[in-house]
Amino acid sequence: MKLRIFLILILPLCYIGESFGQRTSQAETKYKAALSDYAQQRYGAAMEKLSPLTIANPDASYAAMAPYAHYYYALSAFQLKRYRESKQMLLQQVSRYPGWSKIADSYYLLGALSFENNQTKEAMSYLEKVKDSSLGKDVQSLKQYHFYKMNDIAKLRDIQKLYPSDREVAVVLVQLIEASPKSSKTDLQYAAQLEKDFKISRKEKAVVADAPKNTIPKNENQWKKTGFDVSVLLPFRLDEFSASKRRTNQFAYDYYLGLTLAKEKLHSEGIEVNLWAYDVSNDPKPMKDIVENSSFRQSDLVIGPLYTGTFDVTAQATSGADILMLNPLSTDATLLNAGPNVYLGHPAIPYQIQKGAQWMKTIAPGLSAAIYYGTSSKDSAMAFSYANEWKAKGGKVIEMLKIRPEREWLESKMGTFEVTKPAHIALFATDMSTGAIVIDVLNGRKLLTTPILATSTSFNLQQSRVAKYGSRLYLIETDYVDRDKEGIREFQKTYWNATNTFPSVYSYQGYDQLLFFGRMLNQYKSGVKKGIQMRKHTEDYLLSGFDYTKSNDNQMTPVLKHNGGGKWIPVN
Repeated sequence: MKLRIFLILILPLCYIGESFGQRTSQAETKYKAALSDYAQQRYGAAMEKLSPLTIANPDASYAAMAPYAHYYYALSAFQLKRYRESKQMLLQQVSRYPGWSKIADSYYLLGALSFENNQTKEAMSYLEKVKDSSLGKDVQSLKQYHFYKMNDIAKLRDIQKLYPSDREVAVVLVQLIEASPKSSKTDLQYAAQLEKDFKISRKEKAVVADAPKNTIPKNENQWKKTGFDVSVLLPFRLDEFSASKRRTNQFAYDYYLGLTLAKEKLHSEGIEVNLWAYDVSNDPKPMKDIVENSSFRQSDLVIGPLYTGTFDVTAQATSGADILMLNPLSTDATLLNAGPNVYLGHPAIPYQIQKGAQWMKTIAPGLSAAIYYGTSSKDSAMAFSYANEWKAKGGKVIEMLKIRPEREWLESKMGTFEVTKPAHIALFATDMSTGAIVIDVLNGRKLLTTPILATSTSFNLQQSRVAKYGSRLYLIETDYVDRDKEGIREFQKTYWNATNTFPSVYSYQGYDQLLFFGRMLNQYKSGVKKGIQMRKHTEDYLLSGFDYTKSNDNQMTPVLKHNGGGKWIPVN
């Protein structure tokens, strides 16, 4: 696909050289200048030079150039979105030169023009005339691009009935039905039948192209890309899709919906982003196929994967390329060792712990600490990291205990602290019932004012009871949603209008992260890595913002305190 236009660009010059030797006519000079203009995206200038070469019955000295002149005139007009003019020139060309050796490219372009004008039947008619097998993948990509762009399941079902044997219509229809949270049981049954009839593989369904590459074949080193390309590698698990129950991986869909709204916001700012979504789990084998795909290699930003097996494959493939790689959810600092192009959307655990310990040293009256942690691996990782950090600051850990969220158990296992009392408590738990029970037990031990540092996941923050602990409680929270913030309220309205549901925190993350990296790519281009490091960005984002000035993990302050008025705010 990528070489087709490049070959047409070179062939006429070779042909002219063979036919007319080294003699350079005025027409040939103009033709070469037009091709130079075209290659440098000066499409209007190219059209002006090519126009005289498209007259009827050209002189023999440039007759061989005439069909190429027609084609490049039409192609230049296409790039300028002067579709009517482009189509007229192509129709004139195929009428005058029906035996032209590259006539298939003209029909291909006519098909693209018809799609742009929403003339689906006409587009399909022209594409049926493309008999050149080397253009097969281009035709396939063109159809898939425009069918997916319709984003209308009902309309596509009608088209599929008109072209029941067309594989591209079937594939895109299956993709849309299985990706849509609004698909009915009837839709899913219809998709299942198409999948069976066309033997659509899981690999084919894995790529959900929101905006594929330019619909006209091109040499990737000659044409400027239209927009920034973002590959999204998340576990959508399309093969497990069911409309009858909420998906266990709903977060992936929520996150992606956030991306699509950020794409619209960026468009309003004059920044074009093309989203490519891939259904990626932890199996490295299909991931290897993806990273070898030429479209993937043109990515400016890769979001994901989330699992080790596929992350390693992707990191290795992008490390030597000018591609940014973002893990949107992880707080594992070791991921940054994969290369200088890897970023975390959140502060890594070491930074969270460092800021937490630093704050407690500031406000706690002494150096002794008691540390409690839950049953998850992240709980224990944070607890042991905190213990080491606190000791490095000259502190002492007087109790460290893995706990259960059960009052009776905690009453019998936690220290009584009758002799030595902790200056502060650190709690790391992922069970939201844990925090309240621990505080109740501490209160029973007369530790009524002892400062507590805890992960926000230790509490149900929706319960008003948490506010009671505000004067002594400090939370480690990387995604605090201030629901009184105007931007949050506006986003909720937009999200509801688009999905009939309210956004989750993953939707906010997707929106903010694409908005930030899209702006950075647009502002700094090839110098984006240095640009990202220049300053902290907090403006116009739903959550806390972005700070990559010192590290490739997002080092926005993760510690919150209660302001006494119903809000949690960063400690500094």
